[in-house]
Amino acid sequence: MTDSASTQSLDRVRSWLLDLMHAHRLSPTQRRVAQHMLDSLPDVAFASSVDVAEAAGVSQPTVTRMATAFGFSGWAEFRAAARERVLSASPSDSPSPGPGSIPAAALARERDNLSALEQTIASDRMTRAVDLLAGTRPLGIVGLRVSASLAHHLGHLAQKVLPDVRVLDDGASLIDAVTQLHLDGASAVLFVVMPRHPDATVRAVAHARSLGLATVGIVDTPLVPFADLLDVALVAPVGTDLVFDSHAAVVTLSIVLLDALARRDPRRTQARLEAHEELVATWEHDARPRPS
Repeated sequence: MTDSASTQSLDRVRSWLLDLMHAHRLSPTQRRVAQHMLDSLPDVAFASSVDVAEAAGVSQPTVTRMATAFGFSGWAEFRAAARERVLSASPSDSPSPGPGSIPAAALARERDNLSALEQTIASDRMTRAVDLLAGTRPLGIVGLRVSASLAHHLGHLAQKVLPDVRVLDDGASLIDAVTQLHLDGASAVLFVVMPRHPDATVRAVAHARSLGLATVGIVDTPLVPFADLLDVALVAPVGTDLVFDSHAAVVTLSIVLLDALARRDPRRTQARLEAHEELVATWEHDARPRPS
């Protein structure tokens, strides 16, 4: 095989593998395997699952589960498909990013996610979400597992401009906490639900609906299996090119949503921001030399 044909073969299988990674949700461990494969083409298309597992630093069943996650019956069928692409170079194949450009590809995908966010922000769903959340007191923000940090980030900022913001991140007591929101007068709850979607969060969404609370969700796709439980679904795609999901679109959507809520009562927002600003001197580090 000529160098040109070899390059075309490599591009062919790499592009195919990247498409599989984008089309299917993989666990962080499975992504490690896929990224090792991208770095090891074309040899990996002829390797055993045991060899791939050892080289990637994972267990052999993890390699098999990655193949089945891609829709194949197992490693043998996946390897056969990869091998076919390695051996059938076509001059029409277009080059795809090399193994060293995976971070660049992740940044490109994140830019696409942010562009897709424009549709959510400009939608009637966004307006309705703001209406529902601006009218509730207290405002509960629910997030479990990886979504907990996203919920806390939003809650930390929301507390500066909105009264009575509560971040709920304990799955064991989540049903009780949602019930307490209802008893304290809440009319809506905001749920941050990123993959993998925790069962406790979905049960809390259902419970909120049973209490008559409006449910607003920040989700990664409109096709989440609990979409029928959400009054409003605000979609913020996540990046899946790296070992762990990236959430640039989720964070951006959260801040845009908070900005819209703050604008509903500008006088209150200004007063609360000024009050918080007066406290900055009590905690902010000042690098200027102090007078002796």
